[in-house]
Amino acid sequence: MTGDHGLGAPSSSFGERGVAKRIETVRRQLPVRGDRLLDVGCGDGTYTVELAGGYVRVDAVDVEPGRLESFSDRIAGTELEDRVGVHKMSVDSLAFDANTFDRVTAFEVVEHLDHLEEGLSEIRRVLKPGGALSLTTPNRWFPFETHGVLWGARRRSALTAPFLPWVRPLHDRMSDARAFTTQEMGGLLRGAGLRVRAIDYLMPPFDRRPRALQHVADGLEGTPLRVFGMAMAVTAVKPGL
Repeated sequence: MTGDHGLGAPSSSFGERGVAKRIETVRRQLPVRGDRLLDVGCGDGTYTVELAGGYVRVDAVDVEPGRLESFSDRIAGTELEDRVGVHKMSVDSLAFDANTFDRVTAFEVVEHLDHLEEGLSEIRRVLKPGGALSLTTPNRWFPFETHGVLWGARRRSALTAPFLPWVRPLHDRMSDARAFTTQEMGGLLRGAGLRVRAIDYLMPPFDRRPRALQHVADGLEGTPLRVFGMAMAVTAVKPGL
């Protein structure tokens, strides 16, 4: 994975419905409220702003100054300005004390991390005992690469290489983002000392498509075919003392 990637996708990547589906799933897995929230790979703050109401204090980190500037401008002059700290910071080197946060969120972030195990270890360190990490990330069994396909120096539509995520050696060469099975992600989280609480699959949101197609996709999330969903949402807990 290239270190040039910023953490977190811009809000336009999934549309309003895609953002809403991810947040709704995370909230369903475990209520989003407490004293301190950390959103890693916050991007322009789309997810952070939606979750901030449940917390007394929120910190948001990313490595791309442009996105952080957009986020800061977005909350300037609002009631969030004094409650949300926006920081240029990498997830594998978090400048926070141990046992600080009730919840850490990472929406479409971990697939881009060069040092994923170190990042997960840092997240565990800053979580309070009993605190939870909630993340969303691409599901390897979805037949299309959601970040597009790299042909040389060009990025092409995912439709040019169907089933690419199913062929790991080719996927590693033709994508600049990881995809995970739930077993792989569960193993990574357990290896970092976190206990998996919930896993759900998300079908494509079809943000600009006919409502009937949206209903069909949403309905599939309640069937065995959900394992072919575009993304997974996972919540894992740091064991208590």
